[in-house]
Amino acid sequence: MPFSIHLHRRCSAPRLTIIAVLFFIYTPVHAGLCMPPVVEKESLYQYLLTLTNAMGYTKSALDRIPKTMKSQSSYDDFLVGLELGKADFECAASQVSPYLSSSTEPIRISAQRATSVFASLVALQEKSIVQYAAILNSTDGRGLERRTALEKQAQLGAAHDETWKHLISAAQKATSSAVEADTTTRGMSGLALTANQRDEILQNLWFTFGEEITKGRKAGQLPLVAAAADMYHVIGNQSKKTRASK
Repeated sequence: MPFSIHLHRRCSAPRLTIIAVLFFIYTPVHAGLCMPPVVEKESLYQYLLTLTNAMGYTKSALDRIPKTMKSQSSYDDFLVGLELGKADFECAASQVSPYLSSSTEPIRISAQRATSVFASLVALQEKSIVQYAAILNSTDGRGLERRTALEKQAQLGAAHDETWKHLISAAQKATSSAVEADTTTRGMSGLALTANQRDEILQNLWFTFGEEITKGRKAGQLPLVAAAADMYHVIGNQSKKTRASK
């Protein structure tokens, strides 16, 4: 996601104010609650559920960014949103990283891709925080330092966009492995999930992303939403025969 900065008026913030804000938001109690995942390294169902939880944390990170920036308070909110969003990305990585040692190849590969995406987003978020603080701390709105910071923000925005695209691949790797041969027809019309497991994953996705993902992947969607739509489409395919509950 690009973090473009549109400054409607010159905004200056004293260095001590910037430091105070950053000190405040680095306090863990303000980072939100990151629930530890339930880890069953060889369970595709548990991994898919965990991946949807991780995607929920990343959506939270995006939702923290103010849509408009027209006042001093909104500039401060943007900086706070970046920092809290970084904590959300770190939490997302912590959800899927235990599955890096799974012996089930689709789970392991998906976890590798997803963990890499979330780790990259953390690093990019850290750079955004530094650069945005530099913009706010600039005393000369036409100065070289501030202009350079704005240019770097644009570069970071492009890097964010490129990073997000790889999340689709991570989701596809896991969900495609949920399709299996039907024991009766031998065709690929089975689902490696029970009906209850399927419904839980679908409900989790719908609760986080809403009605949009139920209509499948569409042009113009954010990569995060597209990944969720892909998962919903494959797992929610009613023609797929679910496994019997044990």
